[in-house]
Amino acid sequence: MQEEEYSPVSSEMEVAALLETMTQPGAAQIKLNAAEAKPFPVVLLNLEENEYLEFDLTAIRELAPKLRRGVEFLLLGQSHAGMIRSTPMKMNDFVDKEGRLISKSPWPAGLDLRQRRAAFRAHLRIGMDVGVRLRAEQALKKRSKPEAVDVQAEDAQEEMETQTVELIGDLKDLSATGALVEFSALDGASKVINSMQSELELCFPDGTLFPIEGEVRHIKTDPDRQVLTVGIEFSSVSQAQEKQLWSFVREIEREASRNAGEGSSKTPSPLFEMKEESAALLGRRQGEKYATPIARRMARIAGYLDSQMVALRQGQQVNSSQLSAHADKLLDIIKDDREGSLFALRCIHRESQWVTHGLSVAVRMIDLAHSQTKLPRDLEKAMVASAMIHDLGKGMLPGSLWKASTLSRDSYIRMQSHVALLLHQMDGCKWLASAVKEGVIERINERLDGTGYPNGLRAVDLGQLSRMGAVIDAVDAMCRPRADRAGQTAETAYRYLLNNLTQFDYEWVERYIRHFGMIPVGSLVRFSNDNQMAWVTGLDDRRNIRQVVLTDNAGPPQFELPAPLEGSALEALGELVEVLETDF
Repeated sequence: MQEEEYSPVSSEMEVAALLETMTQPGAAQIKLNAAEAKPFPVVLLNLEENEYLEFDLTAIRELAPKLRRGVEFLLLGQSHAGMIRSTPMKMNDFVDKEGRLISKSPWPAGLDLRQRRAAFRAHLRIGMDVGVRLRAEQALKKRSKPEAVDVQAEDAQEEMETQTVELIGDLKDLSATGALVEFSALDGASKVINSMQSELELCFPDGTLFPIEGEVRHIKTDPDRQVLTVGIEFSSVSQAQEKQLWSFVREIEREASRNAGEGSSKTPSPLFEMKEESAALLGRRQGEKYATPIARRMARIAGYLDSQMVALRQGQQVNSSQLSAHADKLLDIIKDDREGSLFALRCIHRESQWVTHGLSVAVRMIDLAHSQTKLPRDLEKAMVASAMIHDLGKGMLPGSLWKASTLSRDSYIRMQSHVALLLHQMDGCKWLASAVKEGVIERINERLDGTGYPNGLRAVDLGQLSRMGAVIDAVDAMCRPRADRAGQTAETAYRYLLNNLTQFDYEWVERYIRHFGMIPVGSLVRFSNDNQMAWVTGLDDRRNIRQVVLTDNAGPPQFELPAPLEGSALEALGELVEVLETDF
């Protein structure tokens, strides 16, 4: 398609939103308004709508003399909407402040845009949670029986009744004309969403609720992440609603630009200042039922990991500050309730296998390490962070690669590239100790005999962290279902490792079994009395079953559980008959 010429931006609100995108690192340039002038990168520090823009000219001091003399310049940038160019501008108010050269310019008279989309869209970054409640009346057919007529009569009439359907989703981007929203495919959304003439309600962290009418325009399914991405076009938008939408767009861009740089000193957007009473409205995970309070807390971390994997697919770097914050949160969860954390891993099943596996390895790694020695908080945090994301690179590879029951040699080599793909996008994680990143992310798939990947390292090259990680990673992977089998029991996984001690460190295998037990917390078991099934939720000091909760199905724990049984109530269940394999 032929590239469009620059066209003026007519809406003042859109001008403000576009300028907000240019406050992100590396997004702005200035070029003197003269023939053959070349653009220079500039930092757009701040803006006050319809008044001024504030720049940091420290890196381009050579332009300062001309700018001080009043030479005009053009502000250039690029956003999701296209290439941006201002009308000619002038600098004033030059100030040397702590070695930095700061200047201001009046608000531009206008902006021009090239490759313009129908509407500018503000994209939410990782850690920016906005919930979307979508309500619709779904028409259902109901057969009614006329009086004194047989049920099978041909003239039995059809009546219509309606049912209100509500779906809770995550806002991904927003414009003045529509929104992109993710819904869980497990909520049955695909069965009803096509016919929706809907009322939406945007729910922001500060408690702001914004209702608006909309129509579903397109749906994209992501089976790996079990989500539906739905494009919604707003309908019957009033002038007041459009103004409010542009205000939301600008605040999203403001918060996104603040999150784009590590340690940004920009003032947070008031719209994203969390109020505790708003948490229940923010996103699809908050509308789901969880078996325990710990599982609900852990689901928020799973949501972050899912968003991070999507960002990696889009070529973005690992968000260092978000990784740090969520590693701290997971450590706090484990500290608050060790066995509750282990059981909660069974309750997180709606996310990608790479997310749930990473969470499980992180929890078990720090739990096993604690059983051996006391560790500094910074080391614990680095271990948890590395374990959480160690497999997210797999989400950047084609989904078909993981659906095959066997891999060809070429496919196996391609699979190994997930390590390098992830490491390539971790340059910003400067706080993460390189030795921990190497031991967990780079070497968790290596084996003592050199049969692992990506580098075929042998025992002499593998430290204790890599040896421990390999055991934890292998056990968890074997206990999860694959395309060719259900998830295996812990005992089966232990037997495999003990039969392959040329690959796995015996001391760590033995420590793992002794610490987590033959029937770990989170195992699904069956007792002799009435073939009753139960989840193991607690072990005693000798790693025997101390506590269980009853269940009547072999699926993941999703709803509030009955009171746990222990002591004489546990004994009343009879003998332990079997440990069940799972398919989730």
